[in-house]
Amino acid sequence: MRAATLALALLAAAPSLAQTTKPRSARPARPTGPRVAPRPESVKALLDRARVQSSRGDPKGALELLGRARTLAPNSEDVLSAYAQMALASHAPVPAILALEPLTRMAPSVGQYHYLLGVALMQAGDMEAAAEALERAEGVEPNRALTLVALGLALNSRKLYAEARPYLVRSLELEPAGAEALAALAESEDGLGELAAAEDHAQRALARDGANATGNLVLGLLRMKQQRYEDARDFLVRAVAADPSARTHYQLSLAYARLGDEASARKHVELYQRALRDVEERLRVLHGKGGPGDGIRP
Repeated sequence: MRAATLALALLAAAPSLAQTTKPRSARPARPTGPRVAPRPESVKALLDRARVQSSRGDPKGALELLGRARTLAPNSEDVLSAYAQMALASHAPVPAILALEPLTRMAPSVGQYHYLLGVALMQAGDMEAAAEALERAEGVEPNRALTLVALGLALNSRKLYAEARPYLVRSLELEPAGAEALAALAESEDGLGELAAAEDHAQRALARDGANATGNLVLGLLRMKQQRYEDARDFLVRAVAADPSARTHYQLSLAYARLGDEASARKHVELYQRALRDVEERLRVLHGKGGPGDGIRP
């Protein structure tokens, strides 16, 4: 998922739970006197255990521990931040949003919280709210390349291609080699009918990252317009592999239909419909403001 890629890119640049794990001291000798009832776990102990689970590559286990820490300290900025980041890493956007919304109110001057909220909303499928959060992130901390790319992608998803393009151009001025920005710019250009520029930027994006979902999607769309349906199918298969979203499944179903492969076309129509239902369910849970455990499935 494109939003997940952006979230993980930012998390990779920030100190992770695993990186901040403190070394464990030697285990004390077991007492021989009368058994004492175990003390309730503290927030600090739960955070430490979550760091260990994260370092072991178990984000869902870490998220469960952070949920317990959140129950004990529902207004702790450290707990909410750790919970939100781990929820995003676990592809659980609704719990991430429900943690990030209070964070952006508690610390409105921290651009990272607005950025992560925008990315989580993109994962959930609420592109209008995502763009609003990302615009706030850009206002608080301007000229961050990741924020500009995410904002461009959110606007592209709403077919606001002319509005998206300046953000993507600025992102490339800051980081000229950014594959995601090149691909997103190609998507804007395709939407604006600038097909030669879209082809060029999509090819450049794939030269840097051959699995890039947006670059493969754009070239698939361009090949469909050129009636090169086999080539379109190949690009769209790669787009689906990187981002199994409603849009990529739908476009691939069209390519298979053009090639006369009715079984494959029908399969991807069904996957398209399932992806739409998943988005509708996430938005239903989100707009119902479910509890921290709701919407935990990706």
